[in-house]
Amino acid sequence: MKKNVLILSLALFSTPSFAADLLAAWRAAQQYDPSFSAARYAQIAGSEKKQQGQSLLLPTVTLGANVAHSDNEYLPGNANSSISSTQSGHGYNYGVTATQPIYRVDAFASADQLKTQAKLADVAFKAAEQDLILRVAKTYFEVLAADEKVALAIAEKKAIGEQLAFAKKAFEVGVATIADTDEAQASYDSILAEEVVAKNDLVVKQNAFTLLTGLNAQSIARLRENIAPTLAEPNDISVWLKKSSDTSLNIGSQLLQLDIAKREVDKYRFESSPQVNLVANYGQNWEASGISRSGGLDQTNKGAITLQLSIPLYTGGRRSSELREAAAKESEQRQTLEATRRSTEQSTTQAFLGVNAGAAQINALEQVLKSSQSLLASSKLGRDVGVRTTVDVLNAEQKLYNTRYALTVARYTYLYTRLQLAAVVGDLDEKQLYAVNQWLVQ
Repeated sequence: MKKNVLILSLALFSTPSFAADLLAAWRAAQQYDPSFSAARYAQIAGSEKKQQGQSLLLPTVTLGANVAHSDNEYLPGNANSSISSTQSGHGYNYGVTATQPIYRVDAFASADQLKTQAKLADVAFKAAEQDLILRVAKTYFEVLAADEKVALAIAEKKAIGEQLAFAKKAFEVGVATIADTDEAQASYDSILAEEVVAKNDLVVKQNAFTLLTGLNAQSIARLRENIAPTLAEPNDISVWLKKSSDTSLNIGSQLLQLDIAKREVDKYRFESSPQVNLVANYGQNWEASGISRSGGLDQTNKGAITLQLSIPLYTGGRRSSELREAAAKESEQRQTLEATRRSTEQSTTQAFLGVNAGAAQINALEQVLKSSQSLLASSKLGRDVGVRTTVDVLNAEQKLYNTRYALTVARYTYLYTRLQLAAVVGDLDEKQLYAVNQWLVQ
């Protein structure tokens, strides 16, 4: 399955738009969100693991030097053999030692482990990118949905206010009962309360968006009215399950963690293996004053190349304990991998069905909206000719506005679910976000 499948399926039914507000929000969040910045630094830190792994296989060079003052006093055991003496002087020396691992299986395992940790850091950053896209899209759509809720509440308040005025006038002229007026008043009071709640929720959603992106949430691009939702492409769950199994970042991350755990076992298993190092050293030593054999400044040069073999025999039980610990952690990672596979399969199925159900729901709600509009028109006409009441009109209006809001939420949920489906198979990136952005209009 190619990476641009979702891009094509989304862009197919949309008209190119230069409004990139969702993209602008994503790009702003990349610079503004501290969690994403932390993930970026974590990747930078993790990338150093590769160099650290390579260094385990390269030579190490050390330089040492010292200056010493010596006092040597000679006291003979037999007073007749010689006389006592004292010698004082200064000594200087330095040395350079280079060590090259020749056969260090534990070091090889550690090097591979560190390189895998660098790969894990890259995967973790990619996952952080996907997570940020989803968080930006979620807060973006929540702002639009909350704003639509406020707009619908205001429109419904106006419509109910008109029905309340109509009911009062009808009661005054004796063509309606007080029950119609009371019902209209109750509906009006209810929508006033709903408007307050909707406005408060909008402020909360706007604040969440601003905290994530640093942008003003009061003027962002809205969703086009005439969108044509499509089913997941390909519309075959087995294809998506196979793709998520192969390319899911969660599974990929867990596979790397399992490999790291395996290398940890290798480190302690091979720690008791023979270790061979090539050691080269060179040094110079100077002696002066009383400790000099010549009475001047004596110099001694020393150099050696050594092939060292060492075999660890006993570590007090540490190695065996750490080996058992590492083996248990490897088993833990295997079980975690299986759990991740199952969780990913469930998430893929849920997202796939969510896309298809979302498309069907939008189409159904669009028909319900048309029916609700017809119902409201016929209810008003019926009331005017005396076969319907104000209560019937109020119920029809409430159904209409509820349907409008449900349709709005369904559209945003559909777009978000498409992004989730891309994320669960490891394909979510700025290109996918760009495709969704084409559904918006300034």
